[in-house]
Amino acid sequence: MLSLGPSRASSPSIPPVQNYSRKASIVLIGMRGVGKTTLGTIAAKALAWELLDTDTIFEKQNMPIAQYIPTYGWDAFRKTESNILAEILRLHPVGKVIACGGGVVELEANRAMLQKFRQTGPVIHVLREKEAVLSYLRQSTHFPPYIHESSREAWDRREKYFRQCCSFEFVSLTVPIPPAPEGSKEMVTPDQTFALKPVEEEFFRLLRFIHGVDCNKVPLTPRRSYFLALTYEDIRDAINDLEEISLGIDLWEVRADLLLSQDPTFIAYQIATLRRHSPLPILFTLRTLKQGGKYPDVGTKDTPQNHLNILFHALTLGVEYIDLEMVLPDSIFSHIMGHKGNTSVLVSYQDWKGSLVWTSPQTRQLYDKMVSRGADIVKIASTAKVFEDNMSLRKFAATVERNPIPLLAVNMGPEGKISRVLNTVFSPMSHPKLPRAAAPGQISFKEAQSLLYLIGLLPQKKYYVFGYPIAHSMSPTIHNTAFSTLGLPHTYELKETASTKELDETMKSSSFGGASVTIPFKVEIMPYLQHISRHARIIGAVNTITPLAPGVLGGDNTDWRAIKICLLRSLTPANVVTSSTTALILGAGGTSRAALYALHQIGVINIFIYNRTRLRAELLAEEFCKLDPLMKIKVLDRLDVPLPIHPLPTMIVSTIPATSIRDAELIDVGLREDHLSDLGGVAIELAYERRITKLLALAQEKRDKGIAWAVVEGIELLLEQGYEQVKIWTGRRAPRTKVKQMVMEEYEKGKRTMS
Repeated sequence: MLSLGPSRASSPSIPPVQNYSRKASIVLIGMRGVGKTTLGTIAAKALAWELLDTDTIFEKQNMPIAQYIPTYGWDAFRKTESNILAEILRLHPVGKVIACGGGVVELEANRAMLQKFRQTGPVIHVLREKEAVLSYLRQSTHFPPYIHESSREAWDRREKYFRQCCSFEFVSLTVPIPPAPEGSKEMVTPDQTFALKPVEEEFFRLLRFIHGVDCNKVPLTPRRSYFLALTYEDIRDAINDLEEISLGIDLWEVRADLLLSQDPTFIAYQIATLRRHSPLPILFTLRTLKQGGKYPDVGTKDTPQNHLNILFHALTLGVEYIDLEMVLPDSIFSHIMGHKGNTSVLVSYQDWKGSLVWTSPQTRQLYDKMVSRGADIVKIASTAKVFEDNMSLRKFAATVERNPIPLLAVNMGPEGKISRVLNTVFSPMSHPKLPRAAAPGQISFKEAQSLLYLIGLLPQKKYYVFGYPIAHSMSPTIHNTAFSTLGLPHTYELKETASTKELDETMKSSSFGGASVTIPFKVEIMPYLQHISRHARIIGAVNTITPLAPGVLGGDNTDWRAIKICLLRSLTPANVVTSSTTALILGAGGTSRAALYALHQIGVINIFIYNRTRLRAELLAEEFCKLDPLMKIKVLDRLDVPLPIHPLPTMIVSTIPATSIRDAELIDVGLREDHLSDLGGVAIELAYERRITKLLALAQEKRDKGIAWAVVEGIELLLEQGYEQVKIWTGRRAPRTKVKQMVMEEYEKGKRTMS
């Protein structure tokens, strides 16, 4: 069935990708102007490490570089720079972020040092848009101009050197950066770091992947998983449609063979563009002609070395998954498998002629061979000639279902559509907005859900909101919009009652899918649940119920998750959480417990509470201090100017009502603009009866003065906790844009008072 020819391909110049110690120093290399110092500053602050910038060290030990080179020449500069690099790498193998000068790779000795260092610590090649960098270099006075070549020629020549020395590659896509205030001595101002938030998120995504902290992998059980192949020649053409076409899917497949170019820099920017606009993991595929793709088969117009270099480059970009065709030579397999790091390998075989017989011994031998080659996931695709071929496929799948290596098995062609529905692991989906389907017979995610419902594999469930009074709740708008947009057959409705007994009967129904819980049942409902998450137990309240098994109901709390998400999304790199970070909570009621827990989960240990009733706040502080001996929670008697908080809080969460019940006027607890840090921060309002409250108005005043305070409205928290519930119940990301649009329409119309 398969012919695996030998290959004498040599090892690629790209180094092995390793699982590095989290303490290993991080080295940043790349052309001058790509943002190494900025990234280094962000990473150093987040890790509580020291940033060592070779250019800065050079100037401290000598003189400004712009003066040194005209005086002593480039050779003397390179020699001194090399000595500095050698000393830094020798003395600081752990706990530092090291930003190197743009020309550090010019000397062969330096390249050798970096290649040696990358065996134990990550060396990251940083790129940015070429024309933007060259424009910066033309205007820069920090270095004298190049003598024998232009900056463009230097870029092109050094690019191969950077790739010879790096273990990973990161593209820092340009973002608009506001100018620093006149006289500012900060390397990166708080307002600039706010603009750099997307870059920070993308860089930390890579660092988490490198260190194995969060490899962004798709859970393959107990629910079905799906991927969608981006069949664009240039992924930038997909930006406006990415959110819509991603609904329901778990993974992007980047078909590198369909791209305009397989140049490593072009591929790097394609991956970076996708990551800028989507958090989903990436499966990198270089599909060859005989396997149904457009890239030349190995041994024809392509050499094993070229093929290997492209796949290796994908590893340096930190892709979460990589596709290896079963027909590739052993030399390519051994190199990739030996150096894949935290990337998972999907071994694939496509039978376009339909000659594969699913129930034959040869197919089982093929599967076993794919497993023996180190597959993390096995993919076998054949071509269905008759509908019964799908039944044969399922029989084969049943014979290997106990194998720990997951199987993706589908039939291509119109007769094979049902196989894509029945497959449970990484079913390949399509979408009407794609330029073309990646394979014949592909269907959309919504079509797959409709078929699952029709054949009885996706039973319709009923979801509810439990509470009293809830006549004006926006939860039905959130969840019914999510269900319909995702193509799910479920419904969501109000269950208003003053007694938990009636709720007990509802939860015992076979059609019960889950429920949101609001006042007054967040605590009262807990005795009816057989399993309560640790988070909900600590907070002491449940707002989400999910059937876990027949007769087993689980309780969770998404309020704290919503607060945590909004905090992390809004915190700038300048205000990353450290041991000295302070936060202020207004109120000591039920939702303040969720706020306290969220702050604790992101690492804040210095928390202050202001509440009208001091005793209640003291009891809350005492209880949560038992949770973590490092926590320091203090109660304020009043909000003085200045506050007795040093440094001033960069996170303020209000858990009190925004308006008075008596006259609907905004409640003023004494918070003033002077209470908000001049370093910027995040103001979160949990009340949503008004869009702008006293707290948010003060934060906006700070923003108007150029201080980077993020404003998070209560309506955003309401939506975020709803998105989390959708994910818990369906295993799918909520269609955020559509849900928010529907909720805001209701909100602005004033037809309902949200609760």
